[in-house]
Amino acid sequence: MRKNLFLMCVSALLLLSCEGPMGPEGKPGEGMNWKIITYTVRESDWRLEGGRDNLNSYYIYEFDEKLLTDFIYTSGVVSGYRVLNPGQNSEVLTPLPHIVPLGDRDAGGEFLWQEYYTFDYMPGSIAFYAYYSDFSTGVRPPTCEFRIVLNW
Repeated sequence: MRKNLFLMCVSALLLLSCEGPMGPEGKPGEGMNWKIITYTVRESDWRLEGGRDNLNSYYIYEFDEKLLTDFIYTSGVVSGYRVLNPGQNSEVLTPLPHIVPLGDRDAGGEFLWQEYYTFDYMPGSIAFYAYYSDFSTGVRPPTCEFRIVLNW
């Protein structure tokens, strides 16, 4: 009896575990496509918005970017990074926004501020920003390298 039951189970497994022909390959799903783009904003390229050292003044540089399509804008993911020490052994990526706390000292004492680097995008363009917490925009931001990852 056990032998017959065993044979029936093995037969059922063999009959039910057959595979048919493979079907056509489907469309890639979201997150399957990606592109990495590196941008360099030179110190002389930053454009001051607002007056020098005025409240709410900041620096901006905008790139035309045809890879930023309507589809990526509405259905994709765009991640931004600032590249620190580009091309060196100590190169690192830090996610945007990147905030740098800074300080200095002169005859009047210590003064503190922060630099904020961030970005925004829309179909066809991407812009990078440099903000100073003390709005001391008389000094241009340094040359910065940014890396953007498009994922859709």
